[in-house]
Amino acid sequence: MSLLDKLGLGARRRLAKIAGRSALGADELASLSDSELEEELLRRRRLRARGHADADAAGLGRRSEPSPRHKQLRSYYANLELSPGASAEDVKRAYRSLMRRYHPDKHADDPEKYRAATELARSLTEAYQALLTHLEQR
Repeated sequence: MSLLDKLGLGARRRLAKIAGRSALGADELASLSDSELEEELLRRRRLRARGHADADAAGLGRRSEPSPRHKQLRSYYANLELSPGASAEDVKRAYRSLMRRYHPDKHADDPEKYRAATELARSLTEAYQALLTHLEQR
């Protein structure tokens, strides 16, 4: 085995160690060709970026599907046009701003718009109350 091969083998083992636990062991990763190793690392990155359920098998740590509660909270943040993790002040500010814009009383002259605004106001209020409750519990 040449010096270059030994260096390559050492580098592959180090990459395998850095990548963590894997469905492929460190020796198996070390035995992959350069192109196969590159493909495996790209596949793992894609899984990590998507938060894929198979991330644990790829050696990326457990990243299972978000819980229904987590999905609901994300939906509430989206309803208030906020990114997940916004503060209580941001939630209050967004709620007030959206209610000023879409309050049903502003659309009292058109029954169809009034109905849509009422439904939107209900969903905004639900999101606002749920997020404030969630943020107070933390």
